[in-house]
Amino acid sequence: MHKRIRKIELPDAEAVRDIYAPFVSDTTTSFEAEPPDVSTMRHRIKDVMEQYPWLVFETGGRVLGYAYASSHRAR
Repeated sequence: MHKRIRKIELPDAEAVRDIYAPFVSDTTTSFEAEPPDVSTMRHRIKDVMEQYPWLVFETGGRVLGYAYASSHRAR
């Protein structure tokens, strides 16, 4: 199965949101009270990707993980 790390694309927002949502709703890892919707995640990606790296890990065309950088305490 083909595995790769690549730059994020806006259509990845739904997959990233699906990965992130349980960390918001089921853990204390995030300070957010509610998982962001796909539109919000898309805006976050757009805001970050122009200045900082945002990468996804995919296998078989499916995004399984992501990593990004941002300015300190942006939210």
